[in-house]
Amino acid sequence: MSEQNSQDKKFLTYNQQMKLLRSKKNIVCAKTPNKSILVRSGYFNIINGYKNPFVSSVNENGEHIYIPDTSIDQIYCVKLFDEDLRSFLLKYITKIEEEVRALTGYKFDECNNDGMISWYDTSAYDERYTLQNKMGTISKAYSELSRSKLDYVKFYMDTHKRIPTWIMIKVVNFSTFIDVLHYSKIQVPHAICKLYNMMDENGYPNVKLLIGSLHWMRKVRNSCAHNERIYCLTRSNGNRFRGNSSRILEPYLRMLRPAYTRHREQKLFDLFVYFKYYLPHREFQQFVSELKALLYDLKSKIDERAFEYIRVQMGIIDMEDIDLLVDLPKSEIEYNKFDKYISSCFFSQERRLLSFIKYMRKFKTVVLHQTANHSFPAS
Repeated sequence: MSEQNSQDKKFLTYNQQMKLLRSKKNIVCAKTPNKSILVRSGYFNIINGYKNPFVSSVNENGEHIYIPDTSIDQIYCVKLFDEDLRSFLLKYITKIEEEVRALTGYKFDECNNDGMISWYDTSAYDERYTLQNKMGTISKAYSELSRSKLDYVKFYMDTHKRIPTWIMIKVVNFSTFIDVLHYSKIQVPHAICKLYNMMDENGYPNVKLLIGSLHWMRKVRNSCAHNERIYCLTRSNGNRFRGNSSRILEPYLRMLRPAYTRHREQKLFDLFVYFKYYLPHREFQQFVSELKALLYDLKSKIDERAFEYIRVQMGIIDMEDIDLLVDLPKSEIEYNKFDKYISSCFFSQERRLLSFIKYMRKFKTVVLHQTANHSFPAS
């Protein structure tokens, strides 16, 4: 280890940390309240965690050069903004998560002879998926239930022969719940897609959008819950995230400026777009109003260049796009019709089958007509 690195890593008192910020980084840090910030937050959490928006360049030694007049107060404002953003997003994500879990539990039992086929029976899941997929999901769910300390779970485990679907759906980890939904009989995700109007360009339920949006919500929720930096949270479309959890270019993104469809990474703006599906219009308006209040409050407290860095990291190309997203057309979520969506899914499949039969009959008629009116060379 070099002498310089050794010096960098040695213990520094709070006063020495303040002197380092002033002399080496040209960050304004001199008052008693500034020392209180370091004491309460810790040097690493505030400086290493939230300095990036204020970095303007790098010198020949690889050291950061900061925007002139950058202060620890401004850096602390970004930290406070990130904390508020975590709490704010967590409130909406948990609300949506609870709702989708409840919808899935209801529809899962409805599709399985009104709950007569238990969730731990592989026949309760869609036949398109392998036995390994289904057994793996059931095993994870049962394992998580058995480790639960919740009173009502222990009561059912001790006094009943079977655990109801609603308890399993409510208790298992978010990732396990998504797997349960994914491997459920197709009518379950189709009904939820129809409720939230998640349809593809051909008018069919967009299960990929449903599962992918829930995975991104899960990722954001976990980061919020573990107190991680959230404003710059990103997930790329690398090999690790191929499939249902990768970025989805759904209709709302395509209705905004083209740059949104060119991004290869999921950012927080994707989450805002997903909220438009899951939240009734008035609730989405309220969400956007609260989000804008957070953003504009931060903008008033820090350098414009630092704010623009944060906006870009969140995936917002232009602040006006948040209002444009609100104004995009959205169908009302008709919760009172959810119990009827299973039959409409069956009818939709039946219509597609009848259309195919009619097509084949027409095709056969055309072939017979051509055969009757044309001579063909001998084989």
